[in-house]
Amino acid sequence: MAVTIHDVAAAAGVSLTTVSHVLSNQGRIGERTRRRVLAVTAELGYKANVHAQQLVTNRSRTIAIQVAPFDAVSRSSILIPNSEYFLEVLNGASEEAERQGYALILTPPGVGPHSISAFAVDGAIIVDPHGDEGMLEPSWTKDHPVVTAGRTTGEREDAYVVDNDHRAAAIEVLDHFWSQGYRNPAAMITDRARSYTRDVVDGYQHWAEDHGIVPQVVETGSQTSSAQALNDLLNADTPPDAIYAGSEDIALDLLHECSRRGLRIPEDLGLCSCVDSSTFGLTTPELSGLMCNPRGIGSSAVSLLVKLLAGESPEETRIIIPTELKIRRSTQRTMYV
Repeated sequence: MAVTIHDVAAAAGVSLTTVSHVLSNQGRIGERTRRRVLAVTAELGYKANVHAQQLVTNRSRTIAIQVAPFDAVSRSSILIPNSEYFLEVLNGASEEAERQGYALILTPPGVGPHSISAFAVDGAIIVDPHGDEGMLEPSWTKDHPVVTAGRTTGEREDAYVVDNDHRAAAIEVLDHFWSQGYRNPAAMITDRARSYTRDVVDGYQHWAEDHGIVPQVVETGSQTSSAQALNDLLNADTPPDAIYAGSEDIALDLLHECSRRGLRIPEDLGLCSCVDSSTFGLTTPELSGLMCNPRGIGSSAVSLLVKLLAGESPEETRIIIPTELKIRRSTQRTMYV
């Protein structure tokens, strides 16, 4: 015999209304009560009627998620950049959406309010936004809460953000470079439309000033390859002895290019990526990288959005997900001197 909402209410010792509010994220329910109801729901194996919830709450229980184009100039319509980071953000978001009883749909970068309205989504998450995305238009956000993974170029008054502290992380990486004897690190970044890139540059410039060195920042993209950017750095008056790479692709490209040029890593050049990847343990040498916990970012973004959809006012409008520097052979210079 199927378990009903009456069974859940009786077992939890609460009213039918309380169970309904917990399962549909409606009303103000104490955290202890909410957890008890959810525990009983799981124990009894109760499955809510999603269609009935949609009728009662006038919501689709559907969330849109959009990854901004990696190249701000070309505005590619590719759904997901070739990056493990973004896949893990989506995995984390998908897991939390399922746990919260929401469906998650992935939308192309160019989709705006008019196109997305056909899906009747309740709200949206935008990953690494530039700030001019259609779903950030006031005409849409006034009725649909939006959470961004990363900040927009211009600070929005109603911004709800899940992010890493890439400024502090950059300083941690540069301090690690310094401890390994590197005295002239450079930064090779993607376009500055993304907040994490701006934070990396900001942290790097402040660190360089504190250490009395001239900062060297080169930008890659549709016009400049990693190989060209490396060539520019190596031909500078003071070539760098280490590089902080702005993405997994840049780090892997640099590893290949250094091998082609006969540059030894980490002896001649230290190399670390500001985004870690499972492939970094398979390269020669293994690459150091910053673990940004992308699953945690995706999960926290959905959790924050669901609270907004429930009419709650979260205490934190900006959630910072901790990072961890994964030190591997590409920055362990002291092993070879």
